[in-house]
Amino acid sequence: MEMKQLKVYRKIHERNKILGLEFPDLLLLVLIYLGVFLFSKNLFLNLLVIATAYFFLRLYKKGKPPHWTASVFRFLFKTRYYSQKREHPKELEHEER
Repeated sequence: MEMKQLKVYRKIHERNKILGLEFPDLLLLVLIYLGVFLFSKNLFLNLLVIATAYFFLRLYKKGKPPHWTASVFRFLFKTRYYSQKREHPKELEHEER
């Protein structure tokens, strides 16, 4: 009796990558290019800076989990809520014991 085979998509839960980088990383490369282009109109110098930034990102992100860059941006720019409610004095006494 032959077993039935089911077609499975192995990388369905992974992030789409272009040139090995996720979208936020590519956006960072574009911003670096625009920043360098403001100071230098030399195309070869700009491409060299972009290539260096690309290889640095690839080395830096090696071994990091997927969505790492998006998680860092979310953490840095997330609004934080700090309660202005005072603690109850009895709760503080209970914690000191």
